[in-house]
Amino acid sequence: MDGAGIDEVGQGTLTTHLVGRLSAALWIGTGVLVVLAGAVLSFRTGFSRPGMIGSGLACLAIGAVVYRMPWARWRRSATLWLVPVALGMITLYNGFTGEDAFLYGTFFLVVFVWLGIGHPRWTCLRFAPLLALSYALPLFEIDSARRAMALSSALFVVPCCVLVGESVAWVGGLLRKSESAIFEAEARFRSAFEDAPIGMGLATPDGHLVRVNRAYADILGYHPDELVGRAIKDITHPDDWEANAAQFDALVAGDIDRYHMEKRYHHADGRVVWVTVSTSCVRDDGGRPLYLIGQIEDVTERREMRERLAHAAVHDQLTGLPNRVLFMDRLELALSRAQREHHCVALMFLDLDRFKLINDSLGHEMGDRLLERVAQRLGGALRSVDTLARFGGDEFTVLCEVSDKSEALEIALRLVQAMQQPLNLADSELFVSVSVGVALSLDGLESGTELLRKADVAMYRAKEIGPSRIEVYRTDDETGTIRRLRTSNELHRALERDELEVFYQPVVDLHTETMVGMEALVRWHHPTRGLLLPGEFIGLAEDSGLIVPLGAWVLREACRQGARWDALRTAAGENPGLLNISVNVSAQQLADPTFPRQVASALTESGLDPDKLWLEITESTLMSTGDASVAALAALRGLGAHLEIDDFGTGYSSLSYLKRLPVETLKVDQSFVDELDCDADDVAIVRAIVGLGDSLGLAIVAEGVERRAQAVALMALGCSIAQGYLFGYPQPASALEPYPADDLSSWTLASRIRTSA
Repeated sequence: MDGAGIDEVGQGTLTTHLVGRLSAALWIGTGVLVVLAGAVLSFRTGFSRPGMIGSGLACLAIGAVVYRMPWARWRRSATLWLVPVALGMITLYNGFTGEDAFLYGTFFLVVFVWLGIGHPRWTCLRFAPLLALSYALPLFEIDSARRAMALSSALFVVPCCVLVGESVAWVGGLLRKSESAIFEAEARFRSAFEDAPIGMGLATPDGHLVRVNRAYADILGYHPDELVGRAIKDITHPDDWEANAAQFDALVAGDIDRYHMEKRYHHADGRVVWVTVSTSCVRDDGGRPLYLIGQIEDVTERREMRERLAHAAVHDQLTGLPNRVLFMDRLELALSRAQREHHCVALMFLDLDRFKLINDSLGHEMGDRLLERVAQRLGGALRSVDTLARFGGDEFTVLCEVSDKSEALEIALRLVQAMQQPLNLADSELFVSVSVGVALSLDGLESGTELLRKADVAMYRAKEIGPSRIEVYRTDDETGTIRRLRTSNELHRALERDELEVFYQPVVDLHTETMVGMEALVRWHHPTRGLLLPGEFIGLAEDSGLIVPLGAWVLREACRQGARWDALRTAAGENPGLLNISVNVSAQQLADPTFPRQVASALTESGLDPDKLWLEITESTLMSTGDASVAALAALRGLGAHLEIDDFGTGYSSLSYLKRLPVETLKVDQSFVDELDCDADDVAIVRAIVGLGDSLGLAIVAEGVERRAQAVALMALGCSIAQGYLFGYPQPASALEPYPADDLSSWTLASRIRTSA
């Protein structure tokens, strides 16, 4: 807002008070001085000065009238009518008295000072003609000598009056600009304070609120006026006040510039509100605190969400029990206490008997409800100091600090007995028993992982013996049977836990030693045993029926990765035709009537060209599936995928049967390649297989090439395609990024990195 706007509005501003109150004070002050001057002169000279006293009284009267005028109702320009009135009164006064030229000029000066105070610049200059006229007219009624002297004085009085008035107006303009800046700053502060989306409040240094905005009051559930005058301590949660008071006192004392903290306030309805508070202090020029400005934001929902997320990170979402992470943390703490206090720690590993049967027959939703009830039943059988956790699936763990083995077995027995009573679910009774493995740490020196492994081993021995068994870990529990049983159960959850990964090994042209394809090989990142090769778990997968979902996952992952690499090679100008992917197919997969549809789905979802997918079926698989394999292979070949027989020569195949199969490649088994460079029998077998392939129009691939001499012997026998450690160890996709190179440098670099690591 500029000066002119303020001049015209005037209402409720500093300018209105200047025009009204200061103008009145000027007239009244002048009147008082004139009356006093007249009285003093009368007393000293002995001659009365009725003119001066009358003039002073007139000034007092004008001041009283000006003081009483309703300035707030008028624009300031309306007050200019007082100027001719004042000049006329001076002229009339001089006409009646005509005694004091000094007093006469002083009256005019007072009028123009008043003009300068109450009006913009150049107003006095515009009234200069009227001043000159008012000053000069009465002079014509006196004698010529006095008139000449008076008129000559007008040449000084009139400019002086105008100059003084303009000077006062200039100073007033500066004041009005300062007033405008103050007014705008106050308006901005008021708007920012009242309309702020976060709560804002002003408090005294002793901690009492003097002003709050609407957002502040809404957070606490009050009207803003209800909070004014209240102490911050009264609305703060008692548990938070000590920390808040320390920060508050440090801020007032000047030890800190501001503080930021989370605290609780009492809401008007009695509940607790969590807020973040940021407070700073405003001080005067001497550094003394004037007031404190605080900003608060309601973070109740955010804090509750953070607490829920923190709880979810260490608790099972289904049962609400501690999960593996929290359990292992408590286990390590318990073992540390056991070392210091010399007591015993018992870890129990529980597995529900026949839960898979219940889950498959009644459905996963019913299985989830059953796990919830089991968690409640087990928790009710434990002491308050014990920890029950859900470790995953139908596995639970219990942590107890006990005095000896007998106390641990007593707790384990209560758990078994608690599950002997039926569970009522969906108007039916279900009997679920548990097998319990117990591992004891007498001195706390074992690691948590080691104690857990021992309890796991004991649990599998209990399951092997029969349901509802309790077994304590013994050193002779680490048998092959127990290991196979445990591995088989762990494999059930390997896919769910994302523990499997596909590695890739190059298939090489022996003459150029460049890549012509890759074989996809699965690896298992076991949580405790490290990286497991297929020989350690594929047999278990076939025995347990897991080979079908496992093989389907490998197929999808290999197709997805192959399509991604194919796109990257094409974009880089590399030959995408070399990026063939070979995937092994088990007998159970081939016997599954839906397997061709699974292959078609994997190709469609990944976008891989079917011409680049090679499916490897072992010779024994083809012999075991009989005529069904012929139809399955025909359906797969119809999709555009290629077929090859793996481990050829080890399955006692029928050559007439081989003729009927729509295969394109024979893969020589590694057992015939191991001694190829030094065993004449292996040379004869490989020569026969190569000759058979040539006769039937089948390509030959040799696997297991580890020495240069083996590669030379294969080329001499007419086999030009091979794979083995000589050309590259199987590597994960991450080690071959951005895509495998034709010259095998990707595998060489990956092997160096893994060796150095």
